[in-house]
Amino acid sequence: MRTIAANLTTIFWGIMYGEVIGYIGSALLQTPFNGTIALDVAIVGAIVALVGVNVLKMVMKP
Repeated sequence: MRTIAANLTTIFWGIMYGEVIGYIGSALLQTPFNGTIALDVAIVGAIVALVGVNVLKMVMKP
């Protein structure tokens, strides 16, 4: 149960940070903010990070 909670927390914060980075990036590039694209990229990034962390945990186990 602890692992599931940690994974859900990682996905949640990955999506939140992705949205914020997308908003700031659109402001810096002076383009309109598209929430759908930012959300899609954030979800993919969060899942890739989650898989990477879990693979590292499996490899590092003795």
